[in-house]
This record gives sequence, C-alpha cells and structure tokens, in this order.
Amino acid sequence: MTLRLLNWNVEWAAPKWKAAELQRRISQQVADVICLTETDTEHLKLPQNGHSICAQGDWGQTRRKGQEARRKVMLWSREPWDAVDDVGHASLPHGRFVSGVTQTDVGAVTVIGVCIPYSRSRVGPRWDRRMWQDHEEYLEGLAGLLKRAAKSRLVVVGDFNQRIGQRSSTPVRLRAALQSALGNLSIVTAGLGFQGRRTIDHIALSGDLAAESLGVVSNVHEDGNLSDHFGVVADLTVGDT
Repeated sequence: MTLRLLNWNVEWAAPKWKAAELQRRISQQVADVICLTETDTEHLKLPQNGHSICAQGDWGQTRRKGQEARRKVMLWSREPWDAVDDVGHASLPHGRFVSGVTQTDVGAVTVIGVCIPYSRSRVGPRWDRRMWQDHEEYLEGLAGLLKRAAKSRLVVVGDFNQRIGQRSSTPVRLRAALQSALGNLSIVTAGLGFQGRRTIDHIALSGDLAAESLGVVSNVHEDGNLSDHFGVVADLTVGDT
C-alpha cells in the first residue's frame, strides 16, 4: 500500500494557459495528497473528487484587487480532512501554514503544509524586517508545533526555501534551525534536482513512513516555464519506526 504525494510551488499560476497545463500535469500524477504553494484557488482547480484546505489569506504582503484567491499553502486529499488548523501558532508569520488529518492507504496521516518565508521576506524600504528574520521566526514557531505532533504519522510538506546539502547558500545557523525544528523527521527530498537545480520544495517524514520512490514533474514548457519551481512527487509506504 502506498500514498502518492505531490508537492509543487506553482508561482501563482495566473495566466490561463499556465494554469491549464499545470492542472494537466498534476492530474497525470494521480496523487492521493497534493500540496501547492503560491497557488491561486480561482485559476488553478484541483480535482473535484477531493477535499481542499488552505492557509489563511493574510500572508503579510500587499495584494492588489483580483488577488483575493491567492494562498501561500493549499492541501488537497482524496479523503476529507479532520482536525484542520490554519493558524498553527501565533508566532508564525501569518498565512503560511495549514494542517489536517486525512485517511490514506497507509492509515491516518497528519499532513502539515508550510511555506517558510524566503530570505528577503518583508525586507525593503516598505518593511522593517532583517534578512532571514521571517524565516528564522517561522522555524522557531514550527519547532514547537512539530514537538506536539511527534506521536502522529506525520508528513511536513511545502516550500522550505532551503536547499539541503553541503553547497547550500543558507546561513549555517538557519540550516541547523531547520534540522532542529524537524527533529527526528527525515527530509527525503534532500538533494533531489532537475536540470541542474536542487529543490527547495521538500517532503519530511516521521519514522513510520518511508519514500519508496521519488521523482520530479517538469516545469518546462515550449511557451515558457510553468513555474520557477519544478514539482516533486513521492510514493510513501509504512516504514520501520
């Protein structure tokens, strides 16, 4: 028995041709659980025979008219969601977290969808944040949440905004903070790449789950890249605790 999980930052997918092609490629994966980050719930529709939950709409940036459907994180499952949480913890930067419990072929799984802020989140003349400040504060809040979820069959998925490995440009202290926040979870996508780029869209698993296979979904299209990220797909099985 396996659970197929798809994770993709779709870079808002606003043009209709991009949204249509993304939907086609996502549907081809026949996933049981999908995590989309930087998505638009109006332009990009997931299969209707499933159930979606989203982070809150307030994610700390100015949105123009017509962007109300944008969400930093959305989770989709074939089965309904229970114990839905779109806040996480008050210390987290807003609008970048959603979690729920869904039934799958590997049992009940708690899925936490994240979009960890990138290095320049709210940095600039209109904001008062330091480089990596939002990122660091998010990891601090996430650490406490994951400790409370430690006894669950758990998947943490989304845009981590860190490349995992020796050649990462992320400051050492923040690489350590990510590992500390995840605790005993295993980042199975560490080092996964496509066309010379390593992913920052990751899947982390509790010890009772394992990745039977890993792959990517191309973001390349003849009319231009569908997103600045490629998709990540994993077939998960029950592993040794």
